[in-house]
Amino acid sequence: MTEERKLCSLLWSHLSNEPGGTIRTCCIAKDRLQNHYGEDLTLGDHSVTEIFTSNNAQRIRNEILSGGKPANCETCWIDEDNGKKSKRQQYNEYYEQWYGPNWMDDFNWDMTPHHVMDLQLIFDNTCNLKCRSCNANYSSKWVEEAKDRHVPYWQSSAKVPMNDIENSKFWTHMDEWLPSIRRLEIMGGEPFYMKEFKRFIDKLINENYSQNISMTLSTNGTIADKILLQKMVSNFKNLAFSISIDGVGDRFEYLRHPGKWIEVKENLDYFYELHVSDYPVNMQITHTVTALNVMYLPEFHDYFHKHYPNFKIWNNIAHYPKWMTASVLPNFAKKIITQTLQEHTWTPEYKGEVEALINYMNTPMYQNGSSVDEKLRAKVSEDKLKMFDQRSIENKWKIFKSQITGGDHYREENFKEVFPELHELIKTDFDYNAEYEEVLTNGYKQFSTRELVN
Repeated sequence: MTEERKLCSLLWSHLSNEPGGTIRTCCIAKDRLQNHYGEDLTLGDHSVTEIFTSNNAQRIRNEILSGGKPANCETCWIDEDNGKKSKRQQYNEYYEQWYGPNWMDDFNWDMTPHHVMDLQLIFDNTCNLKCRSCNANYSSKWVEEAKDRHVPYWQSSAKVPMNDIENSKFWTHMDEWLPSIRRLEIMGGEPFYMKEFKRFIDKLINENYSQNISMTLSTNGTIADKILLQKMVSNFKNLAFSISIDGVGDRFEYLRHPGKWIEVKENLDYFYELHVSDYPVNMQITHTVTALNVMYLPEFHDYFHKHYPNFKIWNNIAHYPKWMTASVLPNFAKKIITQTLQEHTWTPEYKGEVEALINYMNTPMYQNGSSVDEKLRAKVSEDKLKMFDQRSIENKWKIFKSQITGGDHYREENFKEVFPELHELIKTDFDYNAEYEEVLTNGYKQFSTRELVN
């Protein structure tokens, strides 16, 4: 694979949808796929094959083929610039593992692909948790709080809902694309909380599709449906679980409200038994790293190394929303956290990831996304860019403080008590009591969708 053309296996084999049925080329792609009128393509209104072969999808492929770096793939370019292995690079390596060293020979890179091999599916936003790093788009549990706290969220414009079993093209045209599927990644919401997911699993097993499919599933760890799990591990070619855990004990419960750590711990014990069993199943921990938990990363790794040594941890650096990322922390706090991370003894497999995280946290935000308008970036000096960038970070920091205290008031939680070390570190820049009093006096602050999402 040449350096001039940063080819991505996913662009030639994969799609990823959002709750409501809108589609991106992968889950971290910047833009939704649209038709030539600028309307979102959705799985209710269009078949998987129609979207995969759309002009919009092919335009992105053509840009990479001509040596470009599509803005749609911004997150991968940012990770690679910071020294972190990007999703593009990871999946190119995975494809070599899954399909052999000559897997590229099976891809005609200069042609439009016709068959989806790899699909990431979200049936809807049904979920039993409302995580701090999530929103109402991906969690039904979040909706009531979002309305009460005036937190805006996006709603699908699909004419036909994706899960309209009788009319949605996702369901009515399923047998058109299932024969070519070799990998499925199921996301949420929480899949084990969804009746559509169980219906889909039954179809794959009963019609013998499952024996050719390797499935990866993301779960929040609160539900262990042992009957369904045994049926899955016995019928799929391979099965992998990514268990989302952002903290241990009371920090887990704060970050993934209203989950109970004691219940999740029991499920982790069961998942670990499956992981080390003779079944073709593999499990890993997905740890989303944000401003709230970045300084506790050593503690988190030490806990899992002690209790679940065979679980691999994927350190998922949060890129959005920007106000939740480690980048928004005050510079003096980032300096101390950087030192804490550097002084910890990391195993070789995590050392590079932690260095990339440190780079991301300390890199000017305008280099890690769009904190400064792209047109403005092309016109002003580096010094002015840094000034505008600092102003943007300060605005995101204000949102962080407001959202933390607003959430605490609504959920009857207390950031200071759950994250005492972090609070001590940033208290000169985060007067928690004053911010909380502001909520009591004036209610929840309102922000635009752009401010909260970007």
